[in-house]
Amino acid sequence: MAVLRSRGGISAWWRICPSQPGRMSGDWIDVVDLADGRVALAIGDAAGHDDQASALALVLRSLMHRRLRAGADPADVVSGALDEITELGDMGERFATAFVAIAEPDGTVIYANAGHPPPVVLPGPGAGRQRQPLAATGPIISDLFAGTAIWSTRTLRLEPGDALLLYTDGLTEARDAAGTQFGLARLTAEGTRPATCSAVLDHVFAEVTAYASRPADDRSALVLAPTAGRSGEVRSVPRARPEVGVRGSGRR
Repeated sequence: MAVLRSRGGISAWWRICPSQPGRMSGDWIDVVDLADGRVALAIGDAAGHDDQASALALVLRSLMHRRLRAGADPADVVSGALDEITELGDMGERFATAFVAIAEPDGTVIYANAGHPPPVVLPGPGAGRQRQPLAATGPIISDLFAGTAIWSTRTLRLEPGDALLLYTDGLTEARDAAGTQFGLARLTAEGTRPATCSAVLDHVFAEVTAYASRPADDRSALVLAPTAGRSGEVRSVPRARPEVGVRGSGRR
């Protein structure tokens, strides 16, 4: 498990479990602690289970990384990365999904969802609010949409005690012996709101593994939450932040 704590009071916990140990994942997670106390992040999934999917995930993560570090609008991060990757060559039938966000120290989250499974706001204990899925704000990342401004940016507010659960479809689409998917309802059941955010990840992965022990797809998840009022979290894990050169100017 990796953890990033922002000086501004926003923290992120995340985990990636490749379907095949020792091989690169088609999922990616990138979390950046910005200089002004904000946290920028992206979670994505390149379709497929081969080396080409892993390569696409690596390139998209790299192209989005520079824009995240610069604090770009999440919708511009998606469209700019797509424009650059299509300049490098035809994506063919390859595509990906991604959720990109910038979290403010006060719990405000500005985000764009490019066809990614809907993240869910888990209200704090006793909040009296329903779990809130975040629908897509635009289509999947495909060269069909290169050169367009088709993604939009939306805003939500995480209150103290709330958590935002992000995940890839390797968790919700895990199947039991009868072929039934694990599903979003199980993923966001009451048990996914333990006292600490690190425990949310432990619980989610344990439940999915018990339901479908042999993963057919990469499994990844991230929990984002205001730090105030939380205790007993795991320690931070040092994490390399690659400086990846990109060319071009983003949108065409």
